[in-house]
Amino acid sequence: MKLDSLPIARKALAEIEARFPWLKLIEDRDAPVELGVTIPVQPRIKQEIWLCLQNYDELHFSVGHFCLGWFPCTDPERVSEYVDAVCGFIGGESRVIEQYRGDRCVKARLQVPDQGKWKTIGTWTRFSLPFPWRVTWNEVRNA
Repeated sequence: MKLDSLPIARKALAEIEARFPWLKLIEDRDAPVELGVTIPVQPRIKQEIWLCLQNYDELHFSVGHFCLGWFPCTDPERVSEYVDAVCGFIGGESRVIEQYRGDRCVKARLQVPDQGKWKTIGTWTRFSLPFPWRVTWNEVRNA
């Protein structure tokens, strides 16, 4: 394990906590990752959020069907992007758009506001055949 990864991840989580002092984070010491934290549903949090350090240098953010990693965590710019993405979602400024085929989620995009429109900053996808034809969308937002 890179010796500097865990302190970097803890510092990133501390920054998120500092921006939202009311936020309750629960560390999961049994998770199969170097550091795993759940932000449970609570006042001002509408859905569970998962944050973790895994594979020694990847900071992950997961909400709904969306999951994305920022790496390497030894790059301060990537850590800053991660903290901003998580805080943007918690603060209600950003959103996740989930795309479904039938009742199966096949794509989820993390989007931030950009000059009156939505800009995608990360995408999670799952292989899917174009069946069923019916496509629906769901917005996951903490607003």
